[in-house]
Amino acid sequence: MSISTLTHISGARIGGVLALGPMDIPGVDPLDPNGLVPVSLTLAPLLVRIPMWLPAPEPLDTPHRVQLLWLRDGIERQADLKLIDAPPPPLPAFVQMHVPLAMLRERSGSVELYYRVTDSEGQTSELDPKVTLTIDLESPELLRPDDQLSFVSPPTTGVDEAYLAGNDPVRFNVPPYRGRERNDRIEMVLSNSPNPAAAAPDGDYVLVNTSDPLICELPAAGFRRLNNGQAYIFYQVFDEAGNFSTRSAGLPFVLDLIAGPGVPLPAPTVMPPAYDDTLIKRDDARAGVVVLVPPYANWAAGDQCRVYWNERPVPDVPVSDGVETQVPIPWSILRGPLPVLVAEEIRIRYEIIRGLVSYPSFGRRIRQDFTVAGQDHAGAPALLNPTLPLAEVRGLVSDEANLVDLRDKDVGARARVFLYDDPQPGQVLRFFWNGIGPVATKTVQVGEVAGQLVFSSVIPWGVMEGIIDSSLPVHYITDNGVNQQQSRNTEVDVNTGPLLSFPTPVIQHTLIGGTGTFLTCCSSPEIFAGVSWKVVSHGDFQVNDEVRFFTHGYNNNGWVDPIVQDSRFTQSKTFDTPADLVNGLDFTVMPFDPVVYSLRLQSTAVAWYEVWRGRSKIGESILRRFRVDLAYPAGGFCQAGDVVHCTSDGVPSLIRNDCADSN
Repeated sequence: MSISTLTHISGARIGGVLALGPMDIPGVDPLDPNGLVPVSLTLAPLLVRIPMWLPAPEPLDTPHRVQLLWLRDGIERQADLKLIDAPPPPLPAFVQMHVPLAMLRERSGSVELYYRVTDSEGQTSELDPKVTLTIDLESPELLRPDDQLSFVSPPTTGVDEAYLAGNDPVRFNVPPYRGRERNDRIEMVLSNSPNPAAAAPDGDYVLVNTSDPLICELPAAGFRRLNNGQAYIFYQVFDEAGNFSTRSAGLPFVLDLIAGPGVPLPAPTVMPPAYDDTLIKRDDARAGVVVLVPPYANWAAGDQCRVYWNERPVPDVPVSDGVETQVPIPWSILRGPLPVLVAEEIRIRYEIIRGLVSYPSFGRRIRQDFTVAGQDHAGAPALLNPTLPLAEVRGLVSDEANLVDLRDKDVGARARVFLYDDPQPGQVLRFFWNGIGPVATKTVQVGEVAGQLVFSSVIPWGVMEGIIDSSLPVHYITDNGVNQQQSRNTEVDVNTGPLLSFPTPVIQHTLIGGTGTFLTCCSSPEIFAGVSWKVVSHGDFQVNDEVRFFTHGYNNNGWVDPIVQDSRFTQSKTFDTPADLVNGLDFTVMPFDPVVYSLRLQSTAVAWYEVWRGRSKIGESILRRFRVDLAYPAGGFCQAGDVVHCTSDGVPSLIRNDCADSN
């Protein structure tokens, strides 16, 4: 159903026994209450489409009689008549009727058009309300053949750049003419010839009301298609129906403009290397995307170039003569205003701006993709995205946050991280160790979501071996196959370098025997209150270093058999002050029973210490091996409370046991 049909339905009524629908008159504006018939429709019979009424003719009915009626000055005339038979063949959706040309072009004025249907019982139904039509066959007429436009502001020497800059649009006086009506249109044609052939107008201007001043306007750009020198402007008057006057005489004037570039101008290009791979990405944006505008003919001082990136204008840049113009595209223009980034094909173009006139170029289509794995950030397109979650590194043995040390030797470490926003399967996280890498990766799997803790592949020991650095940087890069983003650094405490060697701890007792290796009941000072050791000063010690002191006993005389469990001893102290570094640290292995006493029967033992700096072991001492023999020659073993007599060669004998006497 046409627009006109829909419009007339709202006002249709049923007159008689049949339901009648509104007429459709193609080409007549259904919203025009006057029903102005364009003059082009008056050159042939006027088509009128009448929808099939209800009830429609049925088998055995006599034909229905439909009349198209023309009412003018109170006189009804039949414009067309048709008889509509019952099916078969099937009834048409519309009955096409015509107003004859002679009736249509009889004279100008308003008429009413309607139709009447007589059914098989002789009853008539008539369309109501009737449709008003306005026929206008009268053309506007110039009063004189030599009528011509005149400048409202006449140029002093000619139409030049200064004149157009101050008179855009250029305004002209229109001579009075016959047959003026509302919505008359003045069409203007410019030419270098005093008698040009028919051509498309360079502009038009509508006089909306008959009270409007007889003035028309033409944009200054219209003058630029002419050659400099003698020129003319002509006009014709067209009424709303399409009737028109003869062409006017030409108003002569002299044109003196700077020649413009040929248009359309060549399409722009994108400076390599940004578009070498046929896709503009974030790495291109970081390097700088530059549009190249080629040189053009008829350059003029003051020309400006305005590039449009996907119809987003870039600030104008000046144009130099004979060289390419380079126009950098800022990130805000490249990215655009969309909250969600998409891969898309865009169009780039430019205009050369000269005063108030612009000269357009051909466009060029290119592809761009600024999407990323993870949320975008305010500093884009910078690679570093501070909003990405920090990674955490744990040694596979040490298993402490952001610590790797010699405990992880040969097994390595893993990175773990909470996933960024909107992770998609196939996106990759690549982990870099002190700028080297990738040393491990993580590929997003189906079902993994933002905020989920995920783990990298193993960071091999070979990457981290031989390093001592309390704040070694580790970061990762997200990759969606097109663009990358880098996280901030995680500082990892790494201590995988060679262990420092520290001096053997010094036992603070005399050792007995030919080899001077036995700790006995005769060792001085006596050992019943504990065995004293000294960790002596060394140049590699630092304040806050922790010393972990150990002794270990064996139940034999050769340091090879299984450890005697009760003989283990561990103690920790810290170099708290610079004085500690000078004086060393003292340790006492105690209690005597069971730690020392458990070694009473010609056992062996070792003492050593480890040095820890922060959470990492940085070195250890050389082992101090010694023997223990707490036996009396006469039998039994010395113990706390014994008063012992020792010979000059260190043979002990029990005098008494004060603990026993006290009991």
